[in-house]
Amino acid sequence: MRYELKRNSKGMITQCDTNADGGNIYARREEINKQALANLERPTPGKLGDLSNMQVFNFLVNPGATGVASAYGANYNTTVTTGNVTDCVMFNVDSLNNKASYYNIIDIKTSLFRSDKDRLQVQEDSFIELYILENIETSTTSLGRKIPRRAPVNATTSGTISWNTTSAEQAYQSVKINLTSDSVNIPSRLQGVRCSGLALKKIQVNFIDTEDTSLIRIGFQVFVDITSVSNSY
Repeated sequence: MRYELKRNSKGMITQCDTNADGGNIYARREEINKQALANLERPTPGKLGDLSNMQVFNFLVNPGATGVASAYGANYNTTVTTGNVTDCVMFNVDSLNNKASYYNIIDIKTSLFRSDKDRLQVQEDSFIELYILENIETSTTSLGRKIPRRAPVNATTSGTISWNTTSAEQAYQSVKINLTSDSVNIPSRLQGVRCSGLALKKIQVNFIDTEDTSLIRIGFQVFVDITSVSNSY
């Protein structure tokens, strides 16, 4: 440790510590404090702050099935094209303007079960399809409408098969969730699928045994990037 003599504000001579390069530690105190605060504010890779941009929207659906059967299938929102859909869930509806918020969906998971907690087993091909929705800005309703393709799809036929690209189901964007595998349902290479809500398109379930379909419930876990939220598409 090195020292030097300094006169304080009262005229007294005092002995002060110096650091290794001869500088006065007390004279540099303000500079050291500023640097320490800057270091605290600097983002550190790997901390939880880098992982907190994801939020999960959870909701439960009762598809309204009836009867005992070995399979269940239903189509939803089959006729709505330009107007709002009915069987849907909207994200973060603002009470001021009655409109939902847009988010980038990273992934969607589903859980199929019975409301009485009995075991339920399904087999291929069992899946759920969902329309992605946008707000209707000129409407007073908070319900959304299907998002059409942003580019046309042109199909030709040789007479053997027939393509359907313009119907109330096929002209609008949708995603599929497989009920028998826990796969990534949204392409992870991209920034996700942007929308303000989701609507049922199709449910198809094949049971291993016969089931009381009125007890079927479907749980959804929708993973979104909360930094992507906005009032516009």
